[in-house]
Amino acid sequence: MRFLQAQTTIRRAAKSAVCFALALALLIGSFLIPAQAGAEETGTVSAKVVLRKTADKESKALQTLPEGEEVVLLGTSGSWYKVNYGKYTGYIMKKYVKVGKNSVVKNASKIEALGDAPGSMRIGDNNSDVEKLQEALKILGYYDGRVDGDYGAGTTAAVLLYQKDKRLEADGVAGRDTVTSIFGSCAKTSKSTQKDGSSTSSSSSSGSSTKNNASANSKYKTVSSISEIGSPPSATREGDSGSNVVKLQQALECLGYYSGVIDGNYGSGTVAAVKKLQKNRNMKEDGIAGSATIRVLFGENASGSSSGSSKTYKTEVLDWFADNVTSVIPKNARFTVKDVKTGKTFEAVRWSGSNHLDAEPRTTEDTEAMKSIYGGSWSWRRRAILILYNGHVYAASMNGMPHGTTTISNGFDGHFCIHFKNSKTHGTKKVDPDHQSAVTSASRATW
Repeated sequence: MRFLQAQTTIRRAAKSAVCFALALALLIGSFLIPAQAGAEETGTVSAKVVLRKTADKESKALQTLPEGEEVVLLGTSGSWYKVNYGKYTGYIMKKYVKVGKNSVVKNASKIEALGDAPGSMRIGDNNSDVEKLQEALKILGYYDGRVDGDYGAGTTAAVLLYQKDKRLEADGVAGRDTVTSIFGSCAKTSKSTQKDGSSTSSSSSSGSSTKNNASANSKYKTVSSISEIGSPPSATREGDSGSNVVKLQQALECLGYYSGVIDGNYGSGTVAAVKKLQKNRNMKEDGIAGSATIRVLFGENASGSSSGSSKTYKTEVLDWFADNVTSVIPKNARFTVKDVKTGKTFEAVRWSGSNHLDAEPRTTEDTEAMKSIYGGSWSWRRRAILILYNGHVYAASMNGMPHGTTTISNGFDGHFCIHFKNSKTHGTKKVDPDHQSAVTSASRATW
């Protein structure tokens, strides 16, 4: 009897300890909830309001924002939102910012309460990670089914809807990019069993995974989203080499099928990864990245042409504010820039920007390519450009003068500006007529 009483006492104590730990975690999280990674979320200022340096009414005033201004949401701190506006990062009281009900940032405290982020998941999985995903999607208003840990059609549909809303790669797979977007930087390394019985690893925010360790030996970077790769590759097969194979390997790694070095050589490891993908999608397992396989990886916008013929894109004109370009081309997105006049291209990465897009050339080679467009010297001169991102081509304008902040080692001392229809300069907060003229010129060009 005494033994049973002791057991009961121990169980009660353990339960109390768990509850206390959870309460403590929630209390700590209420003071400062970190920003959720992934596509940028924005809010609209509902009244004339002061942007403060810290979450305090007595804090230094950074800038006064008029009603209707858009800010980028970075996180929360009590009754304040941490936001980015132009060159400033500061705090605005929540009651003065309109945010969508499905906002990850708005619901961050509820999602944080679910604990550590799960690993990558896809249809056919059945485990506690899926339960956590379902709970998070239910909080955000995307899932109304049973929280049963079964990654079926309902969960896939909810993930797809979320991905489309957040401008992520819409494939219904809760990969690294999607999981990080929902759960933030707490995403951990975790194995999840695929439909074919294989297992994949998702990386943590520190990049500590077997897959990334392999890629660390590569001169090509690991991507967290298919959209970062840019234009889809042409069809390839064993024995091929070059940039098309690099893109294929990056995509296969991103989805958890490839764990080798990204080297642009279509060897046995790449063949095995392609076969694994094909098996999981009930395709012919020939290890050849033909047009059908390319479309599975990159979507219906992929040409998959083995002849090397280029795809014709319709040039789209985006209104910076009306079309919310900050979400269409999110922070850290990689895209291809094509100069309309010369036809030269280079890769770029979005850094920031709320009135227009601030970008940087991706590599030293891209910096040199951009400099050649300007005749070998940097200039503020506006140039009509086309941007290829996620299967779409957008009309835009750029200047070629490095200025301000730089975040990557690429031989470019700062960032450069890309303007769209009705975008504004940071300094004057006005539409620049020269940029708008270049956007109009770009709208008449094709990729």
